[in-house]
Amino acid sequence: MDLTDHERFVALFVRHQAAIHSFILTMLPSVVDSEEVLQESSMTMWKKFDQFEPNTNFRNWAFQIARYTTFNYVRRLGRDRHLFNESMMKQIADYAEEQNEELENRRRVLRQCIAKLEPRDTEVLSNCYSEDSTIAAYAERVNKTANAVTKQLGRIRRSLLKCVRRTLGLEGFAQ
Repeated sequence: MDLTDHERFVALFVRHQAAIHSFILTMLPSVVDSEEVLQESSMTMWKKFDQFEPNTNFRNWAFQIARYTTFNYVRRLGRDRHLFNESMMKQIADYAEEQNEELENRRRVLRQCIAKLEPRDTEVLSNCYSEDSTIAAYAERVNKTANAVTKQLGRIRRSLLKCVRRTLGLEGFAQ
C-alpha cells in the first residue's frame, strides 16, 4: 500500500515530534514559546515536505527547519533579555544536535543488545515496559513476586548496560 505524502509526513513527524520539541527547548527558556515554535516548524515542514528526500534522515531535516524557525522567532521577539543571542543559540543548537545523534546511536545499540537477549528476558522486558502493564501485574500473571521480577529486571538491565558499553567501547566508564 502506497502512503500519501500527508500520511508519510504525519508518520515521520509523530515519530520524531518529542525529539524536535526537546531540541527547540534547548534554545528557548519558555515551554509556551517552544510549543509555538514547534507549531510553526511543523507547518514549515509540511509546506516543504516535497523537498524532503525519501530514505534520508527526517529528524536531521526537521532539526534544521526547527533551528531556523527558532532563530526567526527570537528575532521577532526583539531584544528580550531572557533570550540568548543568535551566536549562543547556534552553539546550543549544534551541541543539542550532537547530543541527539549520540542518543540515537545509543538507542540503536540498545535495540541490537535487546535483540541478543534470551526470549524469556525479552518477554519480561516487553511485558514490564508495555504501556498498559506494571511489574506487579506481570508478576501476578507469571505467578512470581513483584520483588522477584524486579530483581530479574535488574539483571537484564545490567546485562544490557554491559552490552551497550562494550559495543560503544565504554567499558571503563560509569556513565
